[in-house]
Amino acid sequence: MKTNVSSLLRLGALLLSGAASLFATTVIAPEFDDLVGKADYVVRATVKSVTSEWRVSGGQRHIFTKVELTVNEVITGTPPNPLVLDLLGGVVGDEELRVEGTPKFKVGEEDVLFVQANGRQFYPLVGIMHGKYPVERDAKTGREYIARSNGAPLYNEKEVVEPMEAAVAGSAPAGQQPLSPAAFAAKIRETHAALQLRQRVQH
Repeated sequence: MKTNVSSLLRLGALLLSGAASLFATTVIAPEFDDLVGKADYVVRATVKSVTSEWRVSGGQRHIFTKVELTVNEVITGTPPNPLVLDLLGGVVGDEELRVEGTPKFKVGEEDVLFVQANGRQFYPLVGIMHGKYPVERDAKTGREYIARSNGAPLYNEKEVVEPMEAAVAGSAPAGQQPLSPAAFAAKIRETHAALQLRQRVQH
């Protein structure tokens, strides 16, 4: 039996005090500076296991999923070891809790992840679907590139602010290639360093 969660305001009040806006179906895409600045840490990681279980929260039972990751590269911050993401939703037996708008994790996939408040909010990525960037490989050339969580290639880091529905796979700008994982990581580190410097100057 499937349960679609399109409005999580009531559940949000149980899980996160004062964070109901994070549970809205429509998520405002963050600008790149916000994406980097709000992340506790950013990693390039491969999904090692995905395990769902029932838990009691606020007197109600809900399905939660643990996503165990193998960290291939720490881009910013200091992630815990082991790194296990804790998120609302998943499948236990024939029961499924589906949170609208949240991307799924599959064993073996590799992503660049902007992790925020893991274990303290219902989906521990900045901007939910805007905090997950799969590492894909071009079938013809074998070149690795960064995609958005809907599969659309990312050509410029500034594109992260575009609404997800505006990013369509196959709409390549003339003469451009999608960002490589190395180029994306370099942009993240550059922005993170600039934000830290700005904070030091302000204080």
